[in-house]
Amino acid sequence: MASQKAYTASEYQRNPDHIAKTGQDEDSYILALLTDKAHHKYLTSIRDKYFPSHINKLEAHVAMFRALPGSQLPRITQDLRDITGSHSQFQIKADRPFRLGHGIGVNVQRSGAEAIFDELHSRWAPFLSKQDNSFRAHYTVQNKVDKPEDVDKALDELRQEFHPSSGTVEGLALYKYVRGYWKDRQDFLFKS
Repeated sequence: MASQKAYTASEYQRNPDHIAKTGQDEDSYILALLTDKAHHKYLTSIRDKYFPSHINKLEAHVAMFRALPGSQLPRITQDLRDITGSHSQFQIKADRPFRLGHGIGVNVQRSGAEAIFDELHSRWAPFLSKQDNSFRAHYTVQNKVDKPEDVDKALDELRQEFHPSSGTVEGLALYKYVRGYWKDRQDFLFKS
């Protein structure tokens, strides 16, 4: 597999596989798991340590869908209200770091997130991006690092320091995507 240079924030252009299939240029939304504060804070501290600070625009997150089209927003929000109203909170466990192409991820053990992804995917399949046709629950704690040896060094260090973290998924968070930033969060809470 050919090595692809990591891009910087100033060079960023959206990959065609990461664009919704609506045939129009439009606002894009991201759906992520909403976890309890302690779990979120711990994973964010790891991201803050390992993600290149000059391009780290986000806190730690588990993204389920990364390119939901704005033209479908009324349908999306109604589906999220339906789903969260019929599901309960569930446990999540971030258990081990692993190598990504230009960085590091932290694996999330199978949980209730997969069933929710499958249910939403079946509703939204006609307009989902290629990237959003699959889901592997994980936190990206490092990305866009050019030198493989820097990734390897950070991964070795993180494997020594990392403590598995369990938390509660309290709901789903919908964000508007604006040139790499996630804005205007709207929360959809599960039954407690």
